[in-house]
Amino acid sequence: MKKFKFSLFAVLVFAMMLVGCTAKKEVAAQPLDEAVDTCAKCHMAVKNTGYAAQYITEDSKSVKFDDIGCMEKYSNEHTDVKIAGKFIQDVNSKEWLKYEEASYVFDLDTPSPMGYGVHAFKEKTTADKFAADKKGEVLTAEQIKTHDWSKKMNMKDMNNMKNNSNNNQDMKMEH
Repeated sequence: MKKFKFSLFAVLVFAMMLVGCTAKKEVAAQPLDEAVDTCAKCHMAVKNTGYAAQYITEDSKSVKFDDIGCMEKYSNEHTDVKIAGKFIQDVNSKEWLKYEEASYVFDLDTPSPMGYGVHAFKEKTTADKFAADKKGEVLTAEQIKTHDWSKKMNMKDMNNMKNNSNNNQDMKMEH
């Protein structure tokens, strides 16, 4: 009987160790360090603008991007990397969100850092309102995975929009 209890105890301990070793570790987004973080795809500085993205590899390495389009293109080019979690920033709060839980809007008329025109939101209602106001298209995380990342606003268009935005602000100040 003693041997049976010891064997049962040993099996239970082994089972608990096995479960502990195979349990999926929760990953979290790493904070940005604007002084040193650069986009793995385009090598531009990663700023805390509400458009940053990152993934965490299974060996806990954080790979950061200045635009979700850069992250998606880089991920598609590096399919051998084992990703434990993807994160994007909410455009408004700059809070890190789990990639799968965000709502996205595709709108090339509203610039993003690299011109891909994809904007992420924590709340679907906020994404719906943004899309309605801007005449953009609401996308889910699943749709983002298959989004056509070749659609990109060119730099001339982005600069024109930025200049127009600055002019509009100047005009508002004059009144």
